[in-house]
Amino acid sequence: MTIPTGVSERAPSTTEKRSFFYATPIARWLCTVLVLFAIIALADDIRSIVLELQSEPETEAEAIEEARRNIRLAIDSIFSYLAIGLLAYRSTWAAVASLLSLASALQIDDYGSAVLSTIVITVAVLATATRPFIVTYLIVYAVWGTLATLRRGEDSFLFWGLAGVILGSALIGATVRYFHGQRRRDEQRVRDLEALNERLREDERQALARDLHDVVAHELTLITMQTMSRRRSGNVGELHQVLETVEDAARSALHELRVMLRLLRNENEGEHPRDVTGAGLSIGSLEHVVTSLAASLRDLRFEPDVVLTGDLEAMPTTVRGTAARILQESVTNIIKYAPRGSGCRIEVAADEHELRLRVLNPMPRSHQRTGNHSSELSSGLGLRGIAERVSLLGGRAESGQQDGQWVLDVCLPVDGRDAL
Repeated sequence: MTIPTGVSERAPSTTEKRSFFYATPIARWLCTVLVLFAIIALADDIRSIVLELQSEPETEAEAIEEARRNIRLAIDSIFSYLAIGLLAYRSTWAAVASLLSLASALQIDDYGSAVLSTIVITVAVLATATRPFIVTYLIVYAVWGTLATLRRGEDSFLFWGLAGVILGSALIGATVRYFHGQRRRDEQRVRDLEALNERLREDERQALARDLHDVVAHELTLITMQTMSRRRSGNVGELHQVLETVEDAARSALHELRVMLRLLRNENEGEHPRDVTGAGLSIGSLEHVVTSLAASLRDLRFEPDVVLTGDLEAMPTTVRGTAARILQESVTNIIKYAPRGSGCRIEVAADEHELRLRVLNPMPRSHQRTGNHSSELSSGLGLRGIAERVSLLGGRAESGQQDGQWVLDVCLPVDGRDAL
């Protein structure tokens, strides 16, 4: 069977479709300010119009004409400040409502209130609306400015005044939009960095868990098997040999744990190269690692057959470290599950493109019948740890039963072409 690598595929990103009238909401405090401004300004305009109505005109015709004009001005003011107030809901709807103010201003040929609402709404639209709406909005206002100029005849001052108002407001709105977008991008970068930091911390925790499992599982399994196999032995020389083996295993575990503590405390002074993939803490000669593992198997009365091919020491540090940990876990599994005194085989082959590992050991008859590869000594993390290590280097790993034997095949790329 193929060992799962645990690499998940990234879900395809979807882009949000926004309607033509979509606009980014404005801050509540600013909405409150705009509504209060619209109410106060409208009240002030109406008060001025009422005062003008109370003045005494020279003739009755002038009074009627003045009253009509003041009513139109009042209506224009209501339309203008109503549009400003609608900014609290959405800038696009405020822009649509401002069309009433623009039409009213053209009719009475008075552009005071319309210009004020144009300034505020243009800034809001450029800052919050979608690009298609902004283009349409600017075209409508350009047409309105042209019509207002034609109504005045050759009054170029009005044209340049309205053009300056629209362009100036558009520039301010575009500036606000740019800085608002920049802030959103900065916030997204911060979220991405936080996610990356959390992922790196999780990778470090996984690497620490793998190394702790490898160190503790291998050495304690070796100690347990040595003591269990010699529990009733009366041979003093054999017991001394067991004690020496147990002492060596304990010293090795203690050494690895000390190296790990130095790494965690940032006290690694170059004695052992740090392996950022979590492949291993102490990385030396891979051939020496294989030789030591074979010696451990012989001490437990196994008959290991070791085959080494190629220049193992020419492999990159991370590849050698990963291979060492995989072989260590494989030997631990042999000690746990293989029948005592049985033969096993460890093959390590290196070339310029990859490092191949193959470990074979016979399975107990009970396991051959049931296919169960569990034991009271098993943590269930060995194959998972191997899969994670191989995945980090973009390699391949397969394991399973073949003709009554448990076979582990691992391929680690050397040139990094398949690495993640």
